[in-house]
Amino acid sequence: MKKFFWENLNQFENNTALTEISSGKSLSYFELDKITDDIAERLITKNKKLIFLFTANDIQSVVAYVSVLKSGDSVLLLDKKINDEIRTNLISLYKPHLIINLNEPVEGYTQVENGTELNFLKRITENETIIHPSLKILLSTSGTTGSPKLVRLSADNIQSNAEAIAQYLEIDSEEKPITTLPFNYSYGLSVINSHLLKGANIFLTDKTVFFKDFWNDFKNHKCTSFAGVPYTYQMLKRIGFDKLELPTLKTMTQAGGKLNEEMIKFFADYASKNNVKFFVMYGQTEATARISYVPHNKLQEKIGSIGIAIPGGKISLYFDGLEIKEPNTVGEIVYEGENVMLGYAEALTDLSKGDELAGKLFTGDLGYKDEDGYFYLTGRMKRFIKMFGLRINLDEVQKMIENTFNIASACTGEDEKLRILIQASENFEANVKQKVCELYKLNPSTVSIKSADEIPTKSTGKYDYEKINELFR
Repeated sequence: MKKFFWENLNQFENNTALTEISSGKSLSYFELDKITDDIAERLITKNKKLIFLFTANDIQSVVAYVSVLKSGDSVLLLDKKINDEIRTNLISLYKPHLIINLNEPVEGYTQVENGTELNFLKRITENETIIHPSLKILLSTSGTTGSPKLVRLSADNIQSNAEAIAQYLEIDSEEKPITTLPFNYSYGLSVINSHLLKGANIFLTDKTVFFKDFWNDFKNHKCTSFAGVPYTYQMLKRIGFDKLELPTLKTMTQAGGKLNEEMIKFFADYASKNNVKFFVMYGQTEATARISYVPHNKLQEKIGSIGIAIPGGKISLYFDGLEIKEPNTVGEIVYEGENVMLGYAEALTDLSKGDELAGKLFTGDLGYKDEDGYFYLTGRMKRFIKMFGLRINLDEVQKMIENTFNIASACTGEDEKLRILIQASENFEANVKQKVCELYKLNPSTVSIKSADEIPTKSTGKYDYEKINELFR
């Protein structure tokens, strides 16, 4: 019978599992296994529960996460810093049985003693939610934006993706990764999972890579790897990352959106000169995190590629329901593998659903493959952009503005740039921008907003996004 990584921690016994840089506290795999066993026992009830876990990059969050994995319950991972409005909406919609690590009162919930350092809030009125036996983790489809549309993941999804990542990154128990991404983000979570699988020592910090303190910690603890989204690498180049002395750095990984070719060349050159492995990767939360990667020794000759399928996976291209076999022909990228989600959840009743995709994911991304079987992205079929590695649904932003301000709006843009046209006076621009940046945790410099007497439309009455984009040029 298959054993999942959270059931197998004691095999690494005396290895250090977690080190929290801010406090200096650490846990061995033996201690992590014992503590989480004890908490899991307290969590177990007759019926499977839905738990909301509010996370940060700290030991307490990892302990709570592993405990819930062991308890057999299902868990939605959320950022501790999530916007109050979004948090309230999610709690109201999904009615979790238990909320962990939220240190403030919630209407309809009461605090319960549990004999641990974790804060438990229990729902006062029990609901008869039926949760599918396979459902293990729920993640937002849009990172920290807290969209009510969630990805449903099983234990097999999590385990298979962790195994594939550990295989192609050649992770072993000697690795010392440092956290650079939110725990509740699929990419950040995959770093935790793949290293716990192999008995590595994970260094937990909420400091950002843009400050000297982070790199001092990296050097002092002899860390070996870090992960970043395109924005991370853009900023690293700006702060002179290539001048830092990092003798223990072995691996850098990039995913969460397309890094431009100039940046890839810059960091590939750095990696080559410093005996570091740099992996450019592609994935979606719907595939638990990872779909493809470019082998580090092929990066220089495959600049701009998303690479080949991860171990155990398969990528193909489809157009009008038919598979495209020929190279250099554009179609929708379709991924097959054990890490493909069970399906989406948009309401409480969806948590009772089983596997709706049977391991096959139509990504909504367009691309082609070259003669060597390496894949390249050309665009998106749906209206999403990625901001700092987090996926933003343009239609969702548009709807929020219209509902909040009672004005017509049209959202467009590209990765790392959101453009908003509003049908209102200029007086509204500042308020709309402030609300969008606050709600979606965006840097104001990445959001452009303009007002117009009317929003350009096509003959069908639908917004003409080409003309809207032209207004920002």
